[in-house]
Amino acid sequence: MFPSRIRQIWEAKPLATRLVTLIVVLLASGLLLTGTIMIGLLQRHLVSQIDEQLVTSARSMAEQTSRISDSHDAMLPSLFYIRRSIVGRTDEEHYSPDTLEHSGTPIIPTLLQPGERAETANGWTSPVTVESTHEGTPWRAIAVPLVTSGTHSPVGVMTIALPLADVQHTLRNTALYIIYTSLGIIICGGALGRYLVRRTFLPLREIESTAGKIAAGDLTQRIRSQPSTTEVGSLALSLNTMLSQVEQSFSARKRTERKIRRFVSDASHELRTPLAAISGYCELYAMGGVSQERTPEVMGRIQSESARMASLVEDLLTLARLDEGRALEFTSVDLRKMADNAAFDLQALDPERSVSLISFKSKNPPMSLVVEGDRDRLQQVFTNLVGNIIRYTPQGSPVELALGLHDDYAVVEFRDHGPGIASQERDKVFERFYRTENSRSRSLGGSGLGLAIVSGILNAHHGTAALSKTQGGGLTVRITLPLRQPVKHGVSADNARTPAQASSMPSLSVPPATSRGPDTDMKFT
Repeated sequence: MFPSRIRQIWEAKPLATRLVTLIVVLLASGLLLTGTIMIGLLQRHLVSQIDEQLVTSARSMAEQTSRISDSHDAMLPSLFYIRRSIVGRTDEEHYSPDTLEHSGTPIIPTLLQPGERAETANGWTSPVTVESTHEGTPWRAIAVPLVTSGTHSPVGVMTIALPLADVQHTLRNTALYIIYTSLGIIICGGALGRYLVRRTFLPLREIESTAGKIAAGDLTQRIRSQPSTTEVGSLALSLNTMLSQVEQSFSARKRTERKIRRFVSDASHELRTPLAAISGYCELYAMGGVSQERTPEVMGRIQSESARMASLVEDLLTLARLDEGRALEFTSVDLRKMADNAAFDLQALDPERSVSLISFKSKNPPMSLVVEGDRDRLQQVFTNLVGNIIRYTPQGSPVELALGLHDDYAVVEFRDHGPGIASQERDKVFERFYRTENSRSRSLGGSGLGLAIVSGILNAHHGTAALSKTQGGGLTVRITLPLRQPVKHGVSADNARTPAQASSMPSLSVPPATSRGPDTDMKFT
């Protein structure tokens, strides 16, 4: 429980605090280990010096064993304590009272019995540390056998001791110096480490600040770039890439929401007009406000408004199917045959109109122009474009259908010689329910969905639709289709669109219609 609580407290601390703490702990541990080793080495060195001094003094005194009865007080250094034990004599002690007063009397055990030798080469004992009458003031002692002149038989033992007070004093002072120096180093190291860590974390602080601004709704914020070889630079690069994608996604979502609201509003507005007309005529008829002579006229109006509403619903259903990604049935489609049928339809609807089928490079069109696509959908593209030409160009004006190849794409152009479209409106006519300024009247029957359907079908086939001015006046609608589809047969239209195209088309779900009207939308002005 206790270690778990410590771990929770530790993990709750900021990363900078944890790093500084680790730096201080490592620094303190290193200094502690270094100080301990230094004190140990110094103690060993000082004690070895005491031992060398003991051995040297013992050798000098052992050579004077022929005068063991003489007094040696005058020749003794003041720090030494000497005890001589000779067989048949009383033990003699030689020392300085000042030394004993300062360091205490050493409590020396029996290191060597009189008349014995130690098990060493010279018969001396090794230096040992002994306690004294003053607690905490040890001595260093050695025992040497005494022999008389002319013989090697030991007749006694001389024990020599030196106090370790000076050694301990030196060690204590050295330890204090190391402690004070270490504390200063730890404090300075901690302060410097805190400064360096905070300075190192400045890019992360900037990332935190930028994230706060982004959370407040400003998706244009970006993190200042750093070298990509660093962790912060790699993180900044990844976050900036993610933020760009998020900003694009939010922008696309907002655009889609605006288009959905506009689409729903336009669809409701378009459907409300025929519904209001039908409802009004039905109520007038139910109230008996329609004379018998005008009954066929009223029924005709109801029928025409119903047909118009059915056409609008069918167009909405087509767009909904494209949006939800209905699978396309890909087969080999000959655009030359479709162009022949479109030319025949134009002449059938307007016998006075001149329709010619040409090639981009010569007068004779290619014998065949085969692409892979959904035959019914592509036929709808041709039908909508033919309907637009019939509806919005003067009766009898000529039309050319040009076919050809460009790189790996099949190209078909519908060239009319009508009023045309202003250049600033050519990119807008593919939007749903868009009408040019002079075609806002519904007298021509357009709903503003025909070219939107054309664009959606071509996008599903990885093709394009574009408008340009016809040489000599009029409008040219250029459609391009790849000769080979980059996706397998049966792929959905939604998957066939590019991400930008898919995100820009709002989804719509409408009930299926039982009747089908003409696929037309706009008036060429």
